[in-house]
Amino acid sequence: MALTTLHLLMKGEDMAVSKNNRATGYETNPFFLELFREHGGSDERERHWHTAMAHAGEGDPPLRFPAYECLYRINVCAQKLVDLLDEASIRFGVEREALAYYHSLIQSVRAGASQDIVSFMNGVELTEAWLFEQLRRSEETKLRDPEDVYLEVKRLESERAEKGLPPRLEFIEDPKSSKSRH
Repeated sequence: MALTTLHLLMKGEDMAVSKNNRATGYETNPFFLELFREHGGSDERERHWHTAMAHAGEGDPPLRFPAYECLYRINVCAQKLVDLLDEASIRFGVEREALAYYHSLIQSVRAGASQDIVSFMNGVELTEAWLFEQLRRSEETKLRDPEDVYLEVKRLESERAEKGLPPRLEFIEDPKSSKSRH
């Protein structure tokens, strides 16, 4: 069964719907703004991210990043144009040699536009991955019990002992026994 343009249009109607839980533009998460300030990095990276975020939640239904819907529509419409040319060729006698040339023009424009959008969004997605990784770490730090660090050190020292390495620390299991040593 051939995948028709109509099928593609219907399939894409439920793409990447936003839950409207994201601030846009100047309402950006203060934690993210602070990360950009603290880590310096690329101003271009931050600018691209803000550009993409300025359009978050647009469309009906609201989309996380409408650039992906635009990319989808470019590809669907390019395929529809190719299909229409094929139909015109059959019905109205467009020359086969010219048809291959027209197809290559359409696909070249489609591929170039798609590559530009994907390239731009790749940078945005990498920035998002970095931002949300930092947010995840921050939230984990808030949830961590300060006493966990001692348990982690004890675990690491046990691993060293199993490998036959000398201890870097000595744990006092019973405070009373430590007084008798001194």
